[in-house]
Amino acid sequence: MSSLPHLRLDDPRSTLLRAAIAEFAERGEAGARTDAIARAAGVNKALLHYYFGTKQALYAAALDTILAGLKEHYLGLLAGPGSAGLRILRYVRANFDRMASSRDYARVLGHEMMRARSGASASLPHMAQTYFGPLHAQVCAALAEGIRSGEFRALDPAQTALTLTGANVFYFIAAPVLAEVTDRDPREPDMLRLRRAAILDHAAALLFEDRAAGQAMARALLEASPDLPPEP
Repeated sequence: MSSLPHLRLDDPRSTLLRAAIAEFAERGEAGARTDAIARAAGVNKALLHYYFGTKQALYAAALDTILAGLKEHYLGLLAGPGSAGLRILRYVRANFDRMASSRDYARVLGHEMMRARSGASASLPHMAQTYFGPLHAQVCAALAEGIRSGEFRALDPAQTALTLTGANVFYFIAAPVLAEVTDRDPREPDMLRLRRAAILDHAAALLFEDRAAGQAMARALLEASPDLPPEP
């Protein structure tokens, strides 16, 4: 499933958003240029201003576009069929897959996290309240459900939710360092396949009361979806 299902190829606004995401991924909000975005989208710069007004408004729309699609997809998995264990493992797999196959989206969010660390992110409160907060709450709820049912060990849901997501975030943020340490590009297809299998296996070993059953469930998920999704 694409993380941006609402961006149509035949819609000028959607085309501008796709071009904006690529430009913001490369240069951040401060370095991005609206004329470059309009040129990449194949439209007149006046049309960009017609739809979005300012570069800041376009940047906010790009963030919303990315996060709305991710939230919709992840919440759908967490509320879907199956036990809490199956739903959490599906979420972990989807979270890794999206970071692996959507480099521009991960880089835009990375730029925004750096801005947040310096106190320069005007978007952070909106992002936290609208997207990250509800998603964190739903992951915690699924973890608590698994603990109550006896499927999961007695864990702190809030801390465990951070661990599950943080393991994926670290891998991609630290990719340049990992490349130096391992002498391999962490984004090479073989490396991504190894990491994808490892992260699911580690999550199962961490969570499940019956570790062998959890790891078998993780392997079944990999076998059901052996390939990473294509670039959206």
